[in-house]
Amino acid sequence: MDQTPFTLHHEGDATGLVSAVYADIRRRMTFVPAIFKALAGDPRTLEQAWLQARALYDDPAFAESADRLRVLATPTVSFASTEVLRRAVAPFAAELPGLLLIVSSLAAALDGRLPHRSPKGAIEPGDASPEPVVPELRGEHTLYASIRAVYGTTHVPSLYRSLAALDLLEEAWGMAGPLLSSDAGRSLIDRVATAGDLEAMRFGNVGYFGSLEARPILDQFRVALPRNLVVALALS
Repeated sequence: MDQTPFTLHHEGDATGLVSAVYADIRRRMTFVPAIFKALAGDPRTLEQAWLQARALYDDPAFAESADRLRVLATPTVSFASTEVLRRAVAPFAAELPGLLLIVSSLAAALDGRLPHRSPKGAIEPGDASPEPVVPELRGEHTLYASIRAVYGTTHVPSLYRSLAALDLLEEAWGMAGPLLSSDAGRSLIDRVATAGDLEAMRFGNVGYFGSLEARPILDQFRVALPRNLVVALALS
């Protein structure tokens, strides 16, 4: 996997097409996921990715597929999370099943496992994206190196950046790190990743994404998303 670092383009800094895409995302989702912030370095790549994601999101079968991933990814382990931590994780637990499906679908399109099709619809200019509701620590944290080591990526997921901003990362990672490093955790992650790929193939008419330059970014999110989902559900 290409470990080239990438830049996240945040909502407050977005202009033009990127701002319009972010506003469209926020019409459907609680926050702008990091995958789209990472792709925003090339606005046309971001647009192409979001048009495929939006087609998935608006498909009546999307919620059912996301629910199957949520059920599968829920660990049997029960963490003693505080109420404050559960509230902080809630937006991620709600969105991550669908995000796993979206990233799996983008990868399937890029790999040629979905037939390529011309995107449907367009991104209409509109109001600016609403103020972010999920806080995020943009600087470094002492635990980020440990998270990168366990994930095997250069990217620190927004889940942990948000918890760091709320001074909850130590509590969360103290439970999540051992889970992800355990045999049971790795086995569950493998099953969730495989299920994400299988669910994505149910939506064969949305293969819009074809930006080969985005593969290094997409590869890191394919690693991260199953882990993020398992952690968010375990902490909920």
